[in-house]
Amino acid sequence: MNVKVATLNLKKGELRWGERAPLLMEQMVELRPDIIGIQEVDLRLDQGNWLCRRFNDLACPQDAPEYTIHHMGNPRHNIALEAIAVMTRLPVLAHDGLDYLVRERVAHRLTVDVGGGVLDFYNTHFHHLQDEAGHEMRRAQAEKLLRWMDTHGWQQPKVLVGDFNAPPGTRPIRIIEERLQSAHKLAHGVEPHHTLTPLASILVGNEPPEGYVVDYIFVSPSVRVREASIVFDRTHPNDSTLYASDHLGLLASVDVS
Repeated sequence: MNVKVATLNLKKGELRWGERAPLLMEQMVELRPDIIGIQEVDLRLDQGNWLCRRFNDLACPQDAPEYTIHHMGNPRHNIALEAIAVMTRLPVLAHDGLDYLVRERVAHRLTVDVGGGVLDFYNTHFHHLQDEAGHEMRRAQAEKLLRWMDTHGWQQPKVLVGDFNAPPGTRPIRIIEERLQSAHKLAHGVEPHHTLTPLASILVGNEPPEGYVVDYIFVSPSVRVREASIVFDRTHPNDSTLYASDHLGLLASVDVS
């Protein structure tokens, strides 16, 4: 079965969210991913549920299955303000999560029905600070993530998406690539030029440098990648500085058997 998988960091309700939201929704309706991992979902705004409801209103005919959204916040917080989430039109068979026990970072897995088969879809967001302590945290997170994935077995196809806050070739990405492959690299031979937009705070309005890739779609060996592309890259028609987010998204068309 062919499945369109995607990822996007929303940047919560910050950076002109009221203006970004229609731009994001317009592009999401055009793309219609079967399943998308989302990072930095603002729970104070009920951002994820709004996104799902609005998408269903615009993209789903009355006789079509609606999309559902599944959140994962940090279980150590009494009140979580931020979460990661997966939105999908596919039937969900299971949902569970992993607390990295490092800051507030988590990962989660949806097992979904794909034409009678199953797909394990993982979504995560690694630690962000680019210092020695941050590098060590991301290495530990990558190792914990793979050990958790090991507990589910590798017999069934797997897709892992997210904001890893680690460029290609760094230790966390090398650890992940011991088991999985980048969909974009499989399709094009290289990673994208970058996955941040000029909205990103570290860029303060400048164009992202080449190689500043932190967002990925990874697939297990049994998943065949037909194509992969950068998405959510269109700016507002009247404001070339306004993007859907401070990150670009990724989309891949994959065959799952």
